[in-house]
Amino acid sequence: MSQKKVLTKKEQTREMTILAMFIAIIAVLGLVPNGLGGTIGFIKIAPTIEVTIVHVPVLIGAALLGRKTGIYLGLAFGVIANIAAFIYASPFFVYPWVAILPRFIFGLVIYDVLTFFVKIFKNKYVGVGVSFFILTLIHSLLVLTMLWTSFAMVMDIETLSLAFKPYIEFLILYSVIPFAPLVEGAVAAIVGSIIVVRLANYLKNDKYATKEEVE
Repeated sequence: MSQKKVLTKKEQTREMTILAMFIAIIAVLGLVPNGLGGTIGFIKIAPTIEVTIVHVPVLIGAALLGRKTGIYLGLAFGVIANIAAFIYASPFFVYPWVAILPRFIFGLVIYDVLTFFVKIFKNKYVGVGVSFFILTLIHSLLVLTMLWTSFAMVMDIETLSLAFKPYIEFLILYSVIPFAPLVEGAVAAIVGSIIVVRLANYLKNDKYATKEEVE
């Protein structure tokens, strides 16, 4: 039975510092305006729909620091997205169960999905890249499922069953399916895998770097 690694005070301080840094990055991406009616990390492709890249630092942070950090970053992502919805008038995301809950679940599953695919692929870049792509699709599926509920409320449709057909038509009209999730997944896979494998060397994390690289 494997024992849980006990971190030294220096390692704990380093992890807290890195966590704070990732939360700051998420806040900047999620709240700083881009001049196009959205923020740096939420790129509007329709009046009420954005393509997001804010999930990328969540993925990277969870990969490098573990499950607990993934949960914290996912929660931070959701809270910041909820705040941004009020600031930048995105009515579908003002509801906490749409903005926060899917991101919390997303943060919860990152570490396990990563661990699974990194074990399958010998090449660390491929393992991380594939897992980030799939995790991005999971994130999109979670958000789009909950978005169905806010769509019905914003459009004043009495039931979810009545809202289903117009909701799907709305998503297809604005190319949210399949365009946005695939773009988000590709960005996460390419950018995220490079950053994770490179930072693994600095952080002495042999999960994503060979023993020769971390020695």
